[in-house]
Amino acid sequence: MQLIAILLITVSVLTFLSGITIFLGSKKGERIRSAWFLVATIFATLWMVSISLFLTATPEQAGTVAWHVNWTYVNAVFIDIALLGYIVWKQKYGKIITLIYLILGVILTAVFMCNPGLLYTDIVLSNTGNSLVTNIGPYYFTYIAFFCLLVPTVIGSLLYQIIKTRSIKKRGGELVLLIGFAISGTMSLIFNLILPLWRWDLIWLGPLAISTTIIAFYYSILRYRALNLSSIWLKILSYVVIMASFAILYMVIFSIIFAGMFRGSTPSIEVIILNFIMILIFLLLMPALNELNTFIRSLITSPKTNESKKIDGE
Repeated sequence: MQLIAILLITVSVLTFLSGITIFLGSKKGERIRSAWFLVATIFATLWMVSISLFLTATPEQAGTVAWHVNWTYVNAVFIDIALLGYIVWKQKYGKIITLIYLILGVILTAVFMCNPGLLYTDIVLSNTGNSLVTNIGPYYFTYIAFFCLLVPTVIGSLLYQIIKTRSIKKRGGELVLLIGFAISGTMSLIFNLILPLWRWDLIWLGPLAISTTIIAFYYSILRYRALNLSSIWLKILSYVVIMASFAILYMVIFSIIFAGMFRGSTPSIEVIILNFIMILIFLLLMPALNELNTFIRSLITSPKTNESKKIDGE
């Protein structure tokens, strides 16, 4: 679980940085819309941190772990609402739909915070893995039904925006968000609401999928030049997000290979930190390595080849 906790916290930081960069780099007319996206990344960050703290909690932390569990349920509600606001806020109907879901979300979470027993009756902390005893009742099905309505609304709104827009930049970015959200929304519904009725060790897959979608959407915005990255600080943030994402991808591949070679065992915290530091150093050296590669290629290029090119040009 240590590796999963490190992965979730690292991805949560990248998700938050993506939201900050999109908000600061947006044009004046897009500030309110991009603010919704920033709010979505904030709740996604808190969601992942809450889950990582719950999964790694020890029996000695029984007095505080309930807060992590409660915030896990609350944060999940407002991520999709904020994404809906980002998608449809510029339209009149979009404001109405977003506010309706926002009011319903506030009511849903307020009732839960007043009585957390509506969703779970006990918290089980053990060395083999932490879990909850789910209260399968009317409120639990209402909680699931809320997402079963909200997720298709977000997907349908995105599809409508893609069909309606003529901008290649917006269409490319929102197409990435549509595909990613359709996959991550389904994964969250399965791994965070349905599967926990039997097992809790896979609940980290839902927030990881949502955050991957947000980061992929950020990449698409950079690719289609939909952001104004005139500030040096925005360029630095973008560089950090991109490099750290490659580092996380490397760590995931390394963990899969390690588990396969050593029959399901997980690397120690020292090995994880060492590998993470080494890949970060390699990525930071990438510009210098590219320059070295260009220099070496210029050295091994045959002068005769260059001369023949000049003769052919004549």
